[in-house]
Amino acid sequence: MLLVLSLIVGCNGDKDDMKGEFDIKGTIIEIDGKGNRILVKKTNSELIWISLQENGNINKFDKGQVVAVWIDGLIAESAPSQGKASNIEIITQ
Repeated sequence: MLLVLSLIVGCNGDKDDMKGEFDIKGTIIEIDGKGNRILVKKTNSELIWISLQENGNINKFDKGQVVAVWIDGLIAESAPSQGKASNIEIITQ
């Protein structure tokens, strides 16, 4: 019984700890308010459209901000590529 309880408590970690390493880091170069997405220039100069979650607030983002992005699912290999964010954190204003 004690073993089962310790396993349950051990698997019930903080949400921030579960995010792991971000998938993309880059600078916002365009904001599409109508499409609820941002265009990010990655450190290797590649571009990717990042769609926010349905309840995501596009107004908190500005051009020039450096962001870390966790991708939810696959990245579409288009030009530029496209992905949906599970989380976006602003690194620098």
